[in-house]
Amino acid sequence: MKKFVIAVDRFNDFCGRWIALLILPLIAVVVYEIVARRIFSAPTEWAFEVTVYFYGAHFMLGAAYTHLYDRHVRIDVIYQQFSPKVQIWLNLLTFIFIFLPFVGGLSYAATMYAAHSWSVLERSWSAWKPPLYPYKTVMPVAMIMLLVQGTANFVRDIYRLKGEEI
Repeated sequence: MKKFVIAVDRFNDFCGRWIALLILPLIAVVVYEIVARRIFSAPTEWAFEVTVYFYGAHFMLGAAYTHLYDRHVRIDVIYQQFSPKVQIWLNLLTFIFIFLPFVGGLSYAATMYAAHSWSVLERSWSAWKPPLYPYKTVMPVAMIMLLVQGTANFVRDIYRLKGEEI
């Protein structure tokens, strides 16, 4: 199990570092659109959707990396008041009763959503009409990455409860 946790951590760390770079093309598209719109009075048909796609992918695919480094939203004011052992128990219980059902269900729903999009070769409603199915595939990939990272963190917490570190 330790090898599983280490492999998942390395994978999500590697992916997270590369996914963070999606911010660069996002900035480039926004700057291009501003220059085209404000200086040349020639707004693009595609810039808004591309920024949504880049930002959505950046946000979704970064979730597992965020979870790996424990940077997700939590009420730390209360959580920090507990002893480390109680914190571990809270992590384990919230994984079982909140994280697993929620992210597991979301993974399933996102997979069905993307599969339907692929089955009809769904396209955007805009004048540009880019395909949506590759973008919608980001959602189940991101949710599965998050689910696997959550499972690795769960295993790590079980080891921590026994007094071992990974």
